[in-house]
Amino acid sequence: MQIRLKNTKFEWTSMMMKHFTTTQQTASGIFLAVALTLLTACSDGNSGGSGLSGAAGNDDGSEDNIVRVEAGENFQSRLLEALISAQPGDIVEIPEGVFNLTSALSLDVDSVTIRGQGHDKTILDFGGQLSGGESVLVTSNNVTLEDFAVIDAPSDGVKFKLSNGATMRGLRVEWTCGACEENGAYAIYPVQTENVLIEDSIAIGASDAGIYVGQSNKIIVRRNQVSLNVAGIEIENSTNSEVYDNRAENNTGGILVFDLPNLPIEGERTRVFNNEIINNNTPNFAPEGNIVGIVPSGTGVLIMAFSDVEVTGNNIVGNQSTAIVVVDYAISGETTDDANYDGTPRRVYIHDNTYDNNAYDPQDLADTIAQLFAGEEELPQVVYDGLGESEGLFTDADRICVDEDPSIGRGVLFSPIDGLPSVDQSFFDCAHASLPEVVLDTPETIIEGERPLTAEEIAALCSADGDAVNFAALEVDCPKLAGYNLFADSSNPTAQANEGIFYDLTTPLFSDYTEKYRVIFIPEGKQVAYSSTETLDFPIGTIIAKTFAMPRDFLNAAAEEIVIETRLLLHRNDGWKALPYIWNEDMTEASLTLAGGTREISWIHSDGQSRSTEYIVPDANSCKTCHGVTRAETGSGVNTETVNMPIGPKARFLNRDNLYAGETLNQLSYLEQKGLLAGLPALQDIVTAPDWKDTSEPLESRAKAYIDMNCAHCHSPGGFASNSALFMEYWRDVDTAYGVCKTPVAAGAGSGGLSYTIVRGDPDASIMVYRMDSNDSDVAMPEVGRTVIHTEGVALVSEWIASLSGPPCQ
Repeated sequence: MQIRLKNTKFEWTSMMMKHFTTTQQTASGIFLAVALTLLTACSDGNSGGSGLSGAAGNDDGSEDNIVRVEAGENFQSRLLEALISAQPGDIVEIPEGVFNLTSALSLDVDSVTIRGQGHDKTILDFGGQLSGGESVLVTSNNVTLEDFAVIDAPSDGVKFKLSNGATMRGLRVEWTCGACEENGAYAIYPVQTENVLIEDSIAIGASDAGIYVGQSNKIIVRRNQVSLNVAGIEIENSTNSEVYDNRAENNTGGILVFDLPNLPIEGERTRVFNNEIINNNTPNFAPEGNIVGIVPSGTGVLIMAFSDVEVTGNNIVGNQSTAIVVVDYAISGETTDDANYDGTPRRVYIHDNTYDNNAYDPQDLADTIAQLFAGEEELPQVVYDGLGESEGLFTDADRICVDEDPSIGRGVLFSPIDGLPSVDQSFFDCAHASLPEVVLDTPETIIEGERPLTAEEIAALCSADGDAVNFAALEVDCPKLAGYNLFADSSNPTAQANEGIFYDLTTPLFSDYTEKYRVIFIPEGKQVAYSSTETLDFPIGTIIAKTFAMPRDFLNAAAEEIVIETRLLLHRNDGWKALPYIWNEDMTEASLTLAGGTREISWIHSDGQSRSTEYIVPDANSCKTCHGVTRAETGSGVNTETVNMPIGPKARFLNRDNLYAGETLNQLSYLEQKGLLAGLPALQDIVTAPDWKDTSEPLESRAKAYIDMNCAHCHSPGGFASNSALFMEYWRDVDTAYGVCKTPVAAGAGSGGLSYTIVRGDPDASIMVYRMDSNDSDVAMPEVGRTVIHTEGVALVSEWIASLSGPPCQ
């Protein structure tokens, strides 16, 4: 740890806890028992007037539309199907019991409640989860999760993404290991979400934050218990938040309020009040490279770079390093190229808190700070670094104000007046108006949809033969792939598409080395509109089919293929619908399997070695993880709606030749000649992503093409990982967008202890390569869509990063 007074910056290395001790395991059990009692006592049993609920209620208190998933055989599949088939207003009820799940759960239907029997009775154990970046994922609006537990998630526990109306009540998300570095990053994790209510819940053991709310707006976090996390509760780059009546105990840091650079939302207006912030002295066990790794063990409240923060009425006791610390982003030792970012905290108002036995044994940075106050009788309870005022005092409107009993001791780490440590109380002698109450929006009344079709009606629509595609069935989910009549031979989706056009991509998405057969079906009389950078604009009625098959022997072109699944994208009136169809062992029929599935496959690889894997067919809701694109946002700037979109058919990947009726033609030109594509420019004017295997192309172009296809569907401004502010489309500039010298935002264990996404000339120090070269579910990128490492892709990206030159990362 170093302190450079001259530059008014700090650098330090946080202590890493490598092993979880028996004492801490015991503490976890004690805490849970206490938490159960306290939650029962303090919960008032209602939502506090938030109005956020997914269930329809009757005047007599009963509830309609309850979908009960009973315990027993195939519980996981039946639960997945219930979530996929849910209708607005449904309550999906999970029974009492411990359920071991191997698949992540996801929900993409508005106004649904998922309800257990209590977080000590309904326990979802994800210790055996095979893939996915979170265990419970919600991407829809006005959803309530209540009264169940999620334990031992391989990555994040419960995540809401791009939602409006997210209620989490009576949940427990826990890693039974306790405070272990191997735990997932976030227990309860709404991000890019609006109208968030988290109440009466428990979070234990997160290696980043127990409750983490990021890039969101209108947030209430109340009456929760957080323990043995690095950060108990963290509000990051969010607006209009209230954190109150919580108990943060035995974390590294109790409550954190952060604002970080290179993100679309600037954090402001957070009120932290009436919390119990007790004994947060757990050693920092965040994986190296994560920003919370800077938090000293024994921190009560940490405010960094945030504007408009009020801390009042809290009981802050037994935090060995400091009760409250207010710091500039520069103290982290990190730099940023975000010209719009202000890393200085402003308008912080601390008042009317109670303090006892804090700052008695400072750790890490706090220890260095304590030495600067060695001449004082006692260490300050409130410390402000003053870095943002080192070249000029704030105006009254921006001051850091502390209105406490002077006997508690307040400190300025660097006095803007003389550059020396100070406990001059007059520096804090000011006040700000209290922040206004956060009021969550009330969701609109659920509107009854049209009557769902009966099984008989669906069967009638899905009955067709001849050589014409059954576009009449577009709006229903046919139980069998053959119901859409896409192929002349219904048992062979690799050839002879009825009215369909096969296409290939210059660089395809990697999916466990499978071969893919892609076909577009466009209704008669309709056209596709050209786009230079986005997916081509397909008309309503379009069907895109992609069949996955594994050659048994890559060295024998004539060897049989194992046809595994066919995925459909149906462009319905209300958007694209994704459906997975799994082929039977005889490869004669494909059946709709909304819950997905697995299949053991083996093959002889191109290196002559035998390989095998348990191939995963995603459930229908998981498709949005990759295909989801933001198409709308609220006035606050928080994205709240995602829709499915095709990934591959972009002009830069389609601009290549293919064989049509024995003639080699450019795919885009062929669509234009058929009268199916409008607005096509001259082919030479299309920025084209090359085949990543074509060594005649420049190395950087090949690597960018590979990264675009495999990463940019999430890492784009509208993609599922947009909150990372890491964008990877082919046409973007490497130095400004691809993550060169960029620190991670919320990587958790995915950082691998590394500091930057890409380090020029050093692939081994680059997070991108680390994540591509891992199969761990909390590390691997992409998160879904593969079960084996693409060694050739890793080698390509590594070679490219090794070739980069430029200044070192600071």
